[in-house]
Amino acid sequence: MNNTERKVKSMKQLLAVASGEQPPELLLKNGRVVNVFKSEVVESNVAITGGVIAALGSGYTSGKKVIDLDGQYIAPGLIDAHLHVESTLLLPPELGRVIISHGTTAVIHDPHEIANVFGLDGVKLMLELSAGSSCDFFATVPSSVPSTEMETAGGKIDAEHVALLLEYPRVVGLGEMMNYPGVIGGDEDVLRKIIAARNAGKVIDGHAPAVVGSDLQAYLAAGVNTDHESITAAEAQEKLENGMKIIIRHGSATSSLDEFLPLVNQANSDSFMFGSDDREAGALLEKGHVNEILKAAVALGGDPITMIKIATLNPSRHYRLYDRGAIAPGYRADMVVFDDLINFRAKLVIKDGQEAAREGCTIFAVSENKLPPAAQQSVKLAKKLRSNDFALHHPPGTIPVIGVIPGQLITEKLLLEVERLEDGSIPAVPVPGLNKIAVVERHGKSGRIAVGMIKGIGLTRGAIASSVAHDSHNLLVTGASEKAMAEAVNELARVGGGFVVVEKDLTIKACLPLPVAGLMSTETAEAVAEKMQDLLAATRELGTHLPQPFLTLSFMALPVIPYLKITDRGLVDVDSHSII
Repeated sequence: MNNTERKVKSMKQLLAVASGEQPPELLLKNGRVVNVFKSEVVESNVAITGGVIAALGSGYTSGKKVIDLDGQYIAPGLIDAHLHVESTLLLPPELGRVIISHGTTAVIHDPHEIANVFGLDGVKLMLELSAGSSCDFFATVPSSVPSTEMETAGGKIDAEHVALLLEYPRVVGLGEMMNYPGVIGGDEDVLRKIIAARNAGKVIDGHAPAVVGSDLQAYLAAGVNTDHESITAAEAQEKLENGMKIIIRHGSATSSLDEFLPLVNQANSDSFMFGSDDREAGALLEKGHVNEILKAAVALGGDPITMIKIATLNPSRHYRLYDRGAIAPGYRADMVVFDDLINFRAKLVIKDGQEAAREGCTIFAVSENKLPPAAQQSVKLAKKLRSNDFALHHPPGTIPVIGVIPGQLITEKLLLEVERLEDGSIPAVPVPGLNKIAVVERHGKSGRIAVGMIKGIGLTRGAIASSVAHDSHNLLVTGASEKAMAEAVNELARVGGGFVVVEKDLTIKACLPLPVAGLMSTETAEAVAEKMQDLLAATRELGTHLPQPFLTLSFMALPVIPYLKITDRGLVDVDSHSII
């Protein structure tokens, strides 16, 4: 029997169930179906066969298997419209295990983090690892690797790579176009990537903080479809009025939910989606995933049915996944059962017509990860570092300082007076509240080290370091002691990447190894979350009051988010796109 014949047979079975001639494989009985087309809740039974919804209605009363929902709510499987798998610190199969237990049945992920480490091979690895997961992983092709020329990445994705990857199954578009200056200025390589996506009939995700006016007009004219980086509601409103779709971000480090949810109304609700972007394992286990976004949105006054539509039908239509996102005949049987539309606790999750999770527990086991040796050999330092590698000199007068804004990816661009040592160098803590920050190139290309100052991390002793440093993922370290900074970087090189906390006496207080590209763990979410708690406790002992200091730190090296950042090439003035 060939593929067409199998499909014909499945279709006949589906039609026989819908017409009442045969019982369905699964019947969900006495449920309250969330109808995202009519924005209402309807009492109904749901008949499922072959992983597809065959029919809805009270007339369908029997099945080979019947689950009585006793008035609980049935919603379409939730979809995360913008996620970086690497930022969860988990490999795709393990992430799928966790999030499907919360009702997420599909994600749109951009693997540009691993692409910045391994290039084309990194994207292919993520596509391979995510195949056959309990949750469906759809990818966008990284568009900006590296994001700028002001940093040293391990890999590169050019226009030819983009065209190649767009042909892969489960690839739904071109990933967030962070190089908005390149789009607006007509950079030929950038435009070739956009044209490749348009020729393939795929959507183009955006990334355009503070881009408004004529610059926004040019950005949109190139064909960019979405944005999740607006800084103000007025900026987001301008983008909406010009046809852009807004992905409301609600992650571990940042959230725009409070700011942008008031923009949603009946007329424009089709133009919104939800994305977690960056959410760490502990939050996924304790709080949930897209269901937690729904809970937070409703608590802020959002209409529950509209919020569910934003989390289901809207992303499915935008990313052209037309077989999911609703509970209706012919749609994929991906559903989540809630006991109420306030807390959104996932009581039961159905994936492809099969029970996938009950009461927050995934039913089936995670497949074993098959990793090539090179995937765990990504930290390549030119030498073992010493304290003098973090020396900092600056001409007399004020010095530029990165100012952390809690809960935001943007930073302040400060000019501050600081104390200097006898030799004119600047100490690790020149005034209370300031720390040294450094980026160490780790891809074995240049060995560069850039040193600057940062306000808002708040370390009073020791150091913390990370190999997660968006987007090029060089080693990023900050501290109150140059010796502790050197020890922290050397420890990351030893374990192959991750997060580390070092005391002033150079004791390793806590460490979370992330050996896969220096970005992901091979352990379970529970193990990663436990080690992260140890890390956070250790950072608080060093003086920081930031709730997620490693997440905050990771964005200090991202030179496409205003206003002052640091890469291995030096401090970056994002406004002028220059090294200062």
